[in-house]
Amino acid sequence: MNIGAMLRGLLGRGVVESVDDTPMMRTVQAEFLPGDVREGLEHFEPYGFTSRVKEGAEAIGAFFNGDRSHGVVLVTADRRFRLHVEEGEVAVFDDQGQKVVLKRDGILVETPKNLTATVGGNALATVSGTTTLKSGAVTIDAPSVHITGTLSVDGHISGTGGLAVSGGSGAAVTGSITATGDIQAGSISLQNHVHQEQGDGNDTSPPH
Repeated sequence: MNIGAMLRGLLGRGVVESVDDTPMMRTVQAEFLPGDVREGLEHFEPYGFTSRVKEGAEAIGAFFNGDRSHGVVLVTADRRFRLHVEEGEVAVFDDQGQKVVLKRDGILVETPKNLTATVGGNALATVSGTTTLKSGAVTIDAPSVHITGTLSVDGHISGTGGLAVSGGSGAAVTGSITATGDIQAGSISLQNHVHQEQGDGNDTSPPH
């Protein structure tokens, strides 16, 4: 028995010409030998993992009992976009430079596009060290934000919904405070409070 000839009949290495992603099982058309074009090859993938290769990628096809009229694709690869990783590393990547790499010293997520995360339930991130977020601008769209620790801001703080401080030692400011409206401490207004004169006991006029 010629084992080599038998294996050549059972397995084939080809170039992907097109992919049809509409069926329940994706199908591939590939050329295995010059002029030997096979279409409708079902692409088998591990559960929970999927990818759709571009035209020109390579495929390994299997033909049961050597029947070239009905085969399947076992694996696809594309050397044009292969990501080089270190020993022991694992990565998910595409042809646009987007990647998630389980590196030896951490996890790298990189994309030149947009990043969207949608969570239907609660989200919990626990970081034992420090966390740094670098961005041109950050918008938090939430009805409330709760910070359990100390908030330190190096830049300017501005707001349009008011400011309320309670508990602790109150609010301490080093420097000046400028207000366009009145400032009130308890029932005493800064703009409208008066004092009694020492002489006749009449009220003074409000401060100007």
